[in-house]
Formats: sequence, structure tokens, C-alpha cells
Amino acid sequence: MISNPAIVYADRLCDSDTMTTKLIYRIRQHQLTPAELDRLQARCNRELSELRRELDDLLNELRAKADRFASEEPSLPRKTAA
Repeated sequence: MISNPAIVYADRLCDSDTMTTKLIYRIRQHQLTPAELDRLQARCNRELSELRRELDDLLNELRAKADRFASEEPSLPRKTAA
């Protein structure tokens, strides 16, 4: 009986379209063992948490830049359309 090769991961699953496609195919074909599915789920949860933290950091940076920009902007009189 030929066994499937071990799953080789990229840095992040979402970074590799090829790996994502292969995993989706293997899942749909029921080619992953329950242990492999558990490991994949744990990895996806970790990556999702990392991505959320990165997004939070980026949003905080954007807010800080927006606050600095707003405080540095001189008060200009507003022009109104006639």
C-alpha cells in the first residue's frame, strides 16, 4: 500500500495558493487522517490568531498616524460653496 507523503507547510498556509489548493483537495477526498486534520486545525487557529494580531497592530499604527496628522494639520478656514 502506498502512503501519502507528509504534508509540507509553507510559512503560512495562506501564503501558498498551491498548498491551499492541495489541502482543500485532500480534505474533500478524505485523504487526511483525523490526527492530520487536528494538526491542520490547530495550525489554522494559530495562523488566524497571528493574522488578527498583525491586523490589530496595523490598525493601531494607522490610528496613531491619523491622530498625529490631525494634530499637525493647521486649522484652515473652511470654504463653503456658494
